[in-house]
Amino acid sequence: MGRLAGTFALVTGATGGLGRAISGLLHQEGATVYVTDIDCDRGHALAEELGDGARFVQLDVTDEESWAAAVALVHESGHQLTTLVNCAGAALKSALVDTAVADFRKILELNLTGTFLGIRIAGRHLVDGGSVVNISSLNGVLPTAGLGAYVASKAAVSALTRVAALELADRGITVNAVCPGSIDTAITDSQDFADTDWDAYVRTIPLGRRGVPVEVAQAVLYLVAGESRYVTGTNLVIDGGIAAGRRTPTTG
Repeated sequence: MGRLAGTFALVTGATGGLGRAISGLLHQEGATVYVTDIDCDRGHALAEELGDGARFVQLDVTDEESWAAAVALVHESGHQLTTLVNCAGAALKSALVDTAVADFRKILELNLTGTFLGIRIAGRHLVDGGSVVNISSLNGVLPTAGLGAYVASKAAVSALTRVAALELADRGITVNAVCPGSIDTAITDSQDFADTDWDAYVRTIPLGRRGVPVEVAQAVLYLVAGESRYVTGTNLVIDGGIAAGRRTPTTG
């Protein structure tokens, strides 16, 4: 406990499954956490649930002015950001030939442009020696059919992470990405994934189960805490072994 005492973190998409787990763990470890989301009711409820040291800030990550207002509010509170976690995102299950251009752009705007704006605007105000963690995806490393827009956006987030790591290194700011595999959150409970055979999917995971949000949060904690000061520009895959390779099926 207390590994992040004296730090000030801004987490986007904080009311989602991963964002909630990340915000909660950073707060538990002593960080002052600005939980941000476009949903005010859920955001205020989360900040109230976390208690002292947590504050909700409304933020549309796709909007430049919204980012500027959120960062200004942090500074008006007398705090200087030490930590940025770009977690806001969404998926779209659709074959490429069936995907509308507007839907493709919407996913890229949220997942990629939102991350870019966070790095661009909040990154200017991060303290030297601070940290950025972008939530990418296993799908940015190992694509899945039917998730073209999501795959493209997350592959770009992973690439953008490496560029930011190079550009911010002179300030001692580390920039890394966490790439979750299949994590049991509400995003996969949507109608888009209603036809997924989860039992069959789990059998393809070497560790034999789907992940849970706190396991992603623990990876984020490592990347924003002092133990990882020499880690930057990396994609940390949290997937139960899927990306390690394939295993030959047996009849036993």
